[in-house]
Amino acid sequence: MNLRRLSVIALSNRDYPSLKEKIAEAVSWLELASRQGSELAVLPECLNRFRGDGGPLLQTPDQYAFDDWRKEVAPLLEAAVRLKLWVIVPVVHRQPAGVFNSFFLISPDGQPVWQYDKVSPSPVELKAGVIPGQPSFYEWQGIKLGGAICFDSCFPENLDVWAKEGVQLGIFASLWPGGSQLNNYCKLHSSRVAVAYPAWSRIIDIDGLEVVEGGYRQETLRFGFGAPVYTATLNFDRLSLYGNYNQERIVEILQRYGSRVKVTYDQGNCLWFLESCDPELSEKEIQREYQLVTASEYFRDCAARIQEHRR
Repeated sequence: MNLRRLSVIALSNRDYPSLKEKIAEAVSWLELASRQGSELAVLPECLNRFRGDGGPLLQTPDQYAFDDWRKEVAPLLEAAVRLKLWVIVPVVHRQPAGVFNSFFLISPDGQPVWQYDKVSPSPVELKAGVIPGQPSFYEWQGIKLGGAICFDSCFPENLDVWAKEGVQLGIFASLWPGGSQLNNYCKLHSSRVAVAYPAWSRIIDIDGLEVVEGGYRQETLRFGFGAPVYTATLNFDRLSLYGNYNQERIVEILQRYGSRVKVTYDQGNCLWFLESCDPELSEKEIQREYQLVTASEYFRDCAARIQEHRR
């Protein structure tokens, strides 16, 4: 088992009277995430986009970009220290090279340890002078993180980079839901994605399914609404096994380990998902003992064999 507890926050995209009020609300949700035992909390894209002072909501990024983003969102950095929490803080900001739409991973020391710049700005952003970034990654407590912001998920090549780099958890700060491509990516590459989006924040596991989800959608609001903080524990040792070959060993594993393991079957995609329910039992130990082949390993081997026969 390799458990990590994460929170995605559906911070409202409504009009706030001031940036101070918006940041204060964000801090309150970070406090709730911490109370829920979260280690890492993700906020939605572009905290500095709000109406305030009677101005138009749809200002252009070059107008609302922060010149000193750390000063503007200081309460969030202070909260990270006070709560001993890792926090994703997304802002549009100016650097010497120009305007970037970015998020920063803030450590429990209050320091930005990773900057991800939006790789694929929207046409509106490009017109306003937002500069496209480059893919970047971060090793967080043994977990490889990849980044994406909103429009980034519309381009397969951006998710292909995650797969190539072996990303275990994609951080997706957004002002749109991200699309089913995120679910498909998780299932295809045995990865996970944490989506922070005002209307539908969600955490997707390696089976392509949401383990927790919610936000300011009409169907949610119509029936009452709780806190927009969605927290779940993910097992980063959970294995995705292709149906072929492995199925010969599943029954024996269940008979031997019983309630110490959990096995689920995605029949439509011929995938088994194996995880340990016992802190003293590692999925990797079971894999070695029964010579199980993960889905990614299986298809890499198949591709290599096909290539050999083409020569």
